[in-house]
Amino acid sequence: MTSAPADGSGGRTLIRRLADWASDLELDDAPDRVVAHLGSQLLSQLAAARTGYAHPLGRRIARAYGGPLQPDPARAAVSLAMAAICLDHDDTVYAGHLSHSCVTVPVVFARQLQLDGRQLLTAILAADETAARVTAAATLGPFRGQAAAHTHLAGTVAGRLRALDAPARAWVNGLGLAFSVPPWTLTPGFLSTDAKGFAAAAPIQTGLTACDGALAGLRGPADVLEHPEGFLRRYADVPLPEEAVAGFGTLWHTETLSYKVHPGSAYIGAAVDCAVDCAAGLRAAGADPDDITEVVVEGSLLTSGLDRASRARHIGPDAGVAALNFSLPYNVATALLTGTLEPADLMSPAVERPERWKLAAKVRTVHDPHLSRAALLSTAPLGQALRRAGEHADAWVRATDARAADMLPPSWLAPETDFRFATKRLGARVTVRLHDGRELSAHRAQAAGAVGSGEHTALAREKFLRSGGHPEVPHLIAELAGLDANGVAELISLALSGAADEARAEISRGERRRPGRSRRTNSVDTRALEGAYGRLLRSADSVPDRELAELALEAAALAASDVLSEVEVEVEVEVETAAVDALLASAPRDVLVDLVRRNAAHLLGVLDRMPAGDEGHWARVVEDLRDHVERARKSARTDAGDARGEEHGAGS
Repeated sequence: MTSAPADGSGGRTLIRRLADWASDLELDDAPDRVVAHLGSQLLSQLAAARTGYAHPLGRRIARAYGGPLQPDPARAAVSLAMAAICLDHDDTVYAGHLSHSCVTVPVVFARQLQLDGRQLLTAILAADETAARVTAAATLGPFRGQAAAHTHLAGTVAGRLRALDAPARAWVNGLGLAFSVPPWTLTPGFLSTDAKGFAAAAPIQTGLTACDGALAGLRGPADVLEHPEGFLRRYADVPLPEEAVAGFGTLWHTETLSYKVHPGSAYIGAAVDCAVDCAAGLRAAGADPDDITEVVVEGSLLTSGLDRASRARHIGPDAGVAALNFSLPYNVATALLTGTLEPADLMSPAVERPERWKLAAKVRTVHDPHLSRAALLSTAPLGQALRRAGEHADAWVRATDARAADMLPPSWLAPETDFRFATKRLGARVTVRLHDGRELSAHRAQAAGAVGSGEHTALAREKFLRSGGHPEVPHLIAELAGLDANGVAELISLALSGAADEARAEISRGERRRPGRSRRTNSVDTRALEGAYGRLLRSADSVPDRELAELALEAAALAASDVLSEVEVEVEVEVETAAVDALLASAPRDVLVDLVRRNAAHLLGVLDRMPAGDEGHWARVVEDLRDHVERARKSARTDAGDARGEEHGAGS
């Protein structure tokens, strides 16, 4: 008799495990904080599409493939995805640029399938979680970001089949068929021409074709991801199969969303934000662009690496949109001159203005090891994958960029088990030097809108309104879970028709067509404790190392099942001095902060999943924990960091 695998998979392949979970996923399975991201993601993706269609490239896309509201959902999906990707104004998660398939496919099929609001949101959620997991499993390889076109194979199959409420067997065959012919992105076309749009269009077409086949009974290989000659072996230098199936119901990739304020690569977003800050300082100083001698951009290896790749293509006024999106000098120079960076800056006449290229020639990039260290500690874009890779991470990093090996966090750091405190710290520092010797500088620990930077609903709303979208749409998306099928169809038409001057649409709000399962009731409300940890993390720079070590160890100990399973146990867990001393000896300050972040998220996840019981006891546990965290924060040398939030600003 053969025993079942120790991992609890029951011998099922990765695709079967994904399909079994995602095909049955309901909106009520996700916490409210995760569901809130779905509306912002939808609104932000609609904004990216609208700005794309307004660009000359977007108009050519519409001529080639039709518009987003055409009767053929397959062509509409291709058109909508290409419009949204063309200005690099889309959002990211750990791992991947999901929305071109995970939002687009459910949106275009919503009218044909008569989805109500809850069904649309559920389809987006299932697509997000499926596509992000498959992308994460291959993220230590040659393809990341928009170049990881295979993301959209998973997003398309999951988004369409969840919208259809298709059974798990259809998912297995659909994913198996699609991943048997994955796309391979070639750099020359992707970095500098309109071919970048096909990184979304081609896999969407393949994914939809795979769905058609699966629904008609065609079979695909269920082990295509982990097979010795399968996808992960060919597409990943370090395959991470566990990333595809780890933490179902606890690791919500959707809540790692980072929202783009400006069009362009995420690797240069913080530098553009710094340039916007410096532009205000230049105006205050009465400085003219001709007064600038040089502009120095300090960034992580990811930023400096992108800059090297971009400069190799000698980008100028006649460059395509894709090349402009990746050009750090052009985007930083534009933000310094105008105080912003908008989609209009990626088209004529703005891109032809000689003063922009004159200033761009003065921009140089410098690698900052501290910013690289912060990037590698973050959840996205690589940190979680590096932690999952364990001892294999060092060899992969050395092969990719030997300089980064010395900046890797300790190999003993475990992967995160809860993404509620996820980070994407791709920071930058911009220094503007003037002829008279004055300097203006600005620093951003991460780009505006990056995960962990604050409230996302207002940001997505502002982005949509700046795209010229109808002002009623954000309000309707906020109520999307209550819209019936007619309301969803009218909402999509209103959002994509460009009819900003039309009269207010009357959207019907009816009962959802298919009832979802009831949300599980937790035994205790952990929101106050989560808020306390959040405030502590925002002011962590001023918290003593020993306090951080104690908090990290305490959270880890309390999360242990043998502690929390005892209803009568007191909340206070004695953290031995020797353990604190050992941690302080082995972990530098940035690792201590990261341990508090990871362990706090894990503890909160454990508390969220506690079965109903002595509610009074758990309320006391959470209250005591919250008080302890607040005391640690207030014992810091200063609370200025808490009020300041993310460090940024400009000054002479």
